[in-house]
Amino acid sequence: MDAVVVFESMWGNTSAIAREIARGYGDGSAAMTTDQADADLVLGARLVVAGSPVHTLGLPTEVSRASAAAKDRPGTLAADTRHLPVREWLTHLPRGPRFYAAFETRIVGPLGHGAATAISRALTGAGYEQLDRPHSFTVTMRPHTETPGAMLLPGQEQHAFEWGIRLRRLLAEVG
Repeated sequence: MDAVVVFESMWGNTSAIAREIARGYGDGSAAMTTDQADADLVLGARLVVAGSPVHTLGLPTEVSRASAAAKDRPGTLAADTRHLPVREWLTHLPRGPRFYAAFETRIVGPLGHGAATAISRALTGAGYEQLDRPHSFTVTMRPHTETPGAMLLPGQEQHAFEWGIRLRRLLAEVG
């Protein structure tokens, strides 16, 4: 596989973005949860794209994941905390060399940044080379629906699709 797009997602927003990045990248890519993206799969990829929602100015923690799950209400989407957190997945990565890109889903404002930066630091530390600057995709503050991914603001999925196209082009340029 040429590119793996790995994600942690609780309300389907980050997974929707990951699927669009992979769709934009095209053949040779796939979006998958942290549970699916094992070390052998990562070893076979030239590009690792990793993403997560922003929690408390960074990657989700066990405490922030538990807090998200505790906010489940009837008539709204329940938080999906079944998969390995990106924070933990990053600690099991095989060493580089390979390329990477990082993304986050976040709310608008000064508190909505930090996950992509943390992902970038971890991937750089594993010997991966950054292919493109981290990207952010914006969501609303609260779930108001039972539909996964419905918190994304208009245009975010198209932006993700276009970024997938860009990543493929950038990877071709570096050889």
